[in-house]
Amino acid sequence: MHHLTRSRLLHFAAAATGLLALASPSLAHIQLLAPNGGEMLQPGTQFTIQWKILVPHGQQDWDIWYSNSGPNGPWIPVAMDLPPGDTSNNSLHSYIWTVPNDPSTEVRVRVRMDNVGTDYYDISDDNLSILPGCCGTVYCDPNTPNSTGLPAKLAGQGSDVATDNALMLHAFQLPPNQFGYPLMSDTQASTPVAGGILCLGGTIARFKSDIFNSGATGDSGLIMLDLANLPNPPGGSVMAGETWNFQMWYRDTGTSNFTNGLSVVFK
Repeated sequence: MHHLTRSRLLHFAAAATGLLALASPSLAHIQLLAPNGGEMLQPGTQFTIQWKILVPHGQQDWDIWYSNSGPNGPWIPVAMDLPPGDTSNNSLHSYIWTVPNDPSTEVRVRVRMDNVGTDYYDISDDNLSILPGCCGTVYCDPNTPNSTGLPAKLAGQGSDVATDNALMLHAFQLPPNQFGYPLMSDTQASTPVAGGILCLGGTIARFKSDIFNSGATGDSGLIMLDLANLPNPPGGSVMAGETWNFQMWYRDTGTSNFTNGLSVVFK
């Protein structure tokens, strides 16, 4: 039987440490472009993760994870062993991620370059959010695609209790740096208008005091409507038991377009 001396044990320990060091990926050589912090994502929607190569290597594939608890993980797999594609310097890469129903305000995304030698990775610079679902039923969906090639989406957040007066609307997949505002009616419709479909009929309330700009990310942010003081017409306030329908109008490269509709039964 061979006996392990202290010196041999130390040699094995050093060798094992070296192997572990080689196996640990380094934060370098790729750049995650999106999401990079501040985005507000809706469960079930699609978001395009984008990154580029800063230093090429003998690459085998790509791995993508997300964390719902900040930059230290634990990390949850999104897609593993994706083909390397173009491995040249500054080459752009993307993956369409279906956002999970995993609400958190501390979400990060990590992309790793799996190589023959040392692996490299990058993570979102700051936290993004996966928002909890709230209320309402989507209809008139999808609406007409805008200049991004995607239809704008509308979802509800907050509360559908009328006395809370805390319903928030969130529009996304908008063209960047465009303005818009919310619309509301007690009647549904499907009427072609300008570049899209108006999904409201009857008397339509226009919340022009809630104008938003979609910014660089094509996102309205969360807009809280004052449902106790509706604009005229129709005026008044939302009451329990009523059904109201919402939609966002927005500008898009010289024309107009709309999100899908959202129908909310208030409690």
